[in-house]
Amino acid sequence: MKRKIIFFVTLMIISALVAMQSCKKEAPVGFKVHHIFTEPAAVAPANDSTITISGSTVDLTWASTNPDGDAVLADVYFGTSSTPPLYASGVTALTLTVPVELGLTYYWNVTMIDANGQRTDGPTWTFTVFEPIGIFVGDFTADEPAEAYTYPISFAKSSPTTLLTDNYWNSSWAATFTLDFTAKTYSMPLTTWAGGYSGIESGTIDPKTGTMKGNYTIYHPAGVAIETGVHTYTKNSKK
Repeated sequence: MKRKIIFFVTLMIISALVAMQSCKKEAPVGFKVHHIFTEPAAVAPANDSTITISGSTVDLTWASTNPDGDAVLADVYFGTSSTPPLYASGVTALTLTVPVELGLTYYWNVTMIDANGQRTDGPTWTFTVFEPIGIFVGDFTADEPAEAYTYPISFAKSSPTTLLTDNYWNSSWAATFTLDFTAKTYSMPLTTWAGGYSGIESGTIDPKTGTMKGNYTIYHPAGVAIETGVHTYTKNSKK
């Protein structure tokens, strides 16, 4: 009997120890926190800027970091639409060279991708590529002080250095002005129109305002100069 009691007591002690062991708090399972890239920020060109270039490309540069040290991986969207299409995927640097044209406005944005495929989208940025002839395109007022006379005239771009008008001397004559942005001058070569009248003109340009001012001579079909004077072309302000 005594042995049975000892056996049952021992069994109860073992059971209690097992129960106590099972009630102990389990150690937490370790896990790692993954960080995504920070929101991309435009470095160059600056957002909403007008840039001057010497070639036909621009380097898009942006900033974004990853606390985990993940390798750079990005999708770049670029184009002339305000919602630019995907231009390059899997870019492994924080810069990308893209082709551009003078006078156009471009839009771009970047999506960063971390080692786990998590994406961080950036905002859309814009920039315009400066074109020297651009300011000389549009509606102007032509002033002839010697004649105390003004008239409307419009210029359109025909090349990066030439302008066309179809109302020279307020006579519906077509004329071509060639601009030299280094010397800041313009010229119209001797041009002959319907009826045998001809003319020539040259002067200076102001790249900041678009103003052109020069001396002109109009010839009769017989070759005699019938008018000489000064033309000042002033760009009309936008309303």
